[in-house]
Amino acid sequence: MDNFWFGRLSSYVMRAKAAYYSERLEPYRINYGQYPFLRALYREDGVNQETLAKKLLFNKATIARAIDKLERAGYVLRARDKSDGRANRVFLTERGWEIKPAMDQISDDWNRIVTSGFTGIEMILLEELSKKIVSNIMSGTGQEDIAGLSELV
Repeated sequence: MDNFWFGRLSSYVMRAKAAYYSERLEPYRINYGQYPFLRALYREDGVNQETLAKKLLFNKATIARAIDKLERAGYVLRARDKSDGRANRVFLTERGWEIKPAMDQISDDWNRIVTSGFTGIEMILLEELSKKIVSNIMSGTGQEDIAGLSELV
């Protein structure tokens, strides 16, 4: 396995995913950069921006830019955190919730493409190996798994 470089493979997969998602997100005026934030809000609406940054492993500036774009597009709104006046909570708007089925469909379609032809056993193995990769990354980079990232795989 000396010739196998996971980085090359994962880099190609991420570029292909970004291109696929970008094309399908275009009608919604969302790009691939905002997509993870929408998905996170579908799981936990009303989270504060700092928590969102930690959970998604993005810096605060990246979060702020993505939320700005989603807010301008009418998908989210920010409100001051009642328990911490310095923080903002991010909430999906009605428009943000309306596009959830389309966002789910894009994810489902991508997953079907990626796993096409896999047997049941291969799917179980892929899931377990993916979780192990995430765990290795988290421990090898000293990151706390506050997001339950291993559960997202």
